[in-house]
Amino acid sequence: MEQEFGGPVDPAVMQRWAESALKIRGHEEVLLASAIPDVDTAFGALEIAYDRESISQWCREGLRSASDHLMVWADHAVPLVQYKGQVVHSRGFRWYFTLLRGAIEGFAQSAWLSSSGNRAEALARLLRIARSDVGEQAKAWRAMGRDPAEVRARLSRLDADAADSPDPSAVKQLPAMVDLIRAAASSFELDPDLFEGHWRACSAAAHGKDWPILELQVFESTANEWRPGQFLTRGHLDPERWTSMLEDVLDLGSRALIRYLQRTSTSSIPVLLREGLWRAAQVTPQRDDGTYLSELGRRLGLE
Repeated sequence: MEQEFGGPVDPAVMQRWAESALKIRGHEEVLLASAIPDVDTAFGALEIAYDRESISQWCREGLRSASDHLMVWADHAVPLVQYKGQVVHSRGFRWYFTLLRGAIEGFAQSAWLSSSGNRAEALARLLRIARSDVGEQAKAWRAMGRDPAEVRARLSRLDADAADSPDPSAVKQLPAMVDLIRAAASSFELDPDLFEGHWRACSAAAHGKDWPILELQVFESTANEWRPGQFLTRGHLDPERWTSMLEDVLDLGSRALIRYLQRTSTSSIPVLLREGLWRAAQVTPQRDDGTYLSELGRRLGLE
C-alpha cells in the first residue's frame, strides 16, 4: 500500500507509521482488557474508600479518548483491510494534528490523575477533575435549554466532598491544559517544553491559525505571486514532522498506560503489554507471508 501526498511517502517513513499503528492498536487491546481495577491496587482501594466517583474510570477515560483519536489515524494510514496496489490519498493537514492534539490532552489528564504521591492527593485530584467536568456539563445543559438542576446537585456534592478533603488542594480549580501537559511530561522525566510545543502547534492547526501552514507542511517548488509578497502554492503534510511528533506522543502515552496499569492491575504489566501487541499484530496485514509476525511472536514469547 502506498501513501500519496504530493507524491509517494518514503518507505522508511511508512515503516515507522506501520510500527506506530501497531503500537496504537496494541494499547487499545490492553485498555479493552483492563477495564475493571483489581481490589488489591492503589485505585482499587480508593474505589472502596470513596465511591461517589470512580478514579480508575476517570483515569482510563483519558487513555480511551487518546486511543479513539489515534485509532482514526491508524485506520486511515494503516488500514486493517488492504488490497494489492492500494493507495491512500490524503487531503489537508489540519485533521492529522487535530487528532494528535486530542491524544496529547487525553494522555496528559490521565497521567496527571495517576501521578499522585498518596491517597489524599489522588482523591483531591479526582475531585478537581470531576468538579471541572460536571461544572462544564451544567453550563452546557443550560445553553441547550435543559434543566441543569440534576447536574448542579451532583456538583454540590462534589464541592462538599472537596471542602471536607484532607488535602486542601481539592477545592482548587483544575489546572489549565498546558499545565496538565507540562506536569504529565515532567512526571515521566520527559521534556515539558517539547510537549507544550507539540500541543500548541496541534491546537493552532485545529483552530485554523496561520502559522501552522508553514510550520507543519512542505510545499511544491513553484508558486504564483498573486500580489507582492503573497504566493499561491500547493502544500501537504510534512511526513517527517508528523512522524516525529506522533512518536513522541506515543512515548508519553505508553508511559501513561503503564502508570494506569500500575494503579489498577495486579497482573504482570509486561505480559499485558506483550499480549496486547500480539493480538494487534495478528490482525495487521502482512507483506512478507507472516515472517515478521512469526519473528515478533518469537521475541514476545507468545507465538
